[in-house]
Amino acid sequence: MSIQEDEKAFNILEQAVYRAQGLLEKNTYFQPFLMLLNDAGEIEVFENEVKDSTQSYTLLEDILRKRVDKGDVDVMVLAVDTLIPEKFVKDVSSSIRLHLEEKSQIDKKIAARFLYVPYELCRVGDGDMFVNLHSPIPVGFPAEYIVS
Repeated sequence: MSIQEDEKAFNILEQAVYRAQGLLEKNTYFQPFLMLLNDAGEIEVFENEVKDSTQSYTLLEDILRKRVDKGDVDVMVLAVDTLIPEKFVKDVSSSIRLHLEEKSQIDKKIAARFLYVPYELCRVGDGDMFVNLHSPIPVGFPAEYIVS
């Protein structure tokens, strides 16, 4: 992967984490959302009003599949507020899970990653809620969406 490809993936991951962090600080949770970097270099954000997280995620997967079929998705991040699987938990179990896939990685056996970003919701006294982020936990696996 070239430095330019790394930078594209890092940029969209960073934006997804900041978006999730802002939503957590405002609401103490966030609904799943999808961020796509298209071939024109534009980031698109998709979300919905479905309250059930599983149904919301499924609708975002449907949007993602249609967009990937169109052929203009360079990098995708599907974000969800979830618990870290037990075998990966260190100190904090709540996380922002980012499912990352990149067009530049489709020829790799392990072409996708989950990044679990552990977080704690904090408040000092009567102050505003803030999110304490911990070091991400990467988990690689074969791509599910951007496969050709």
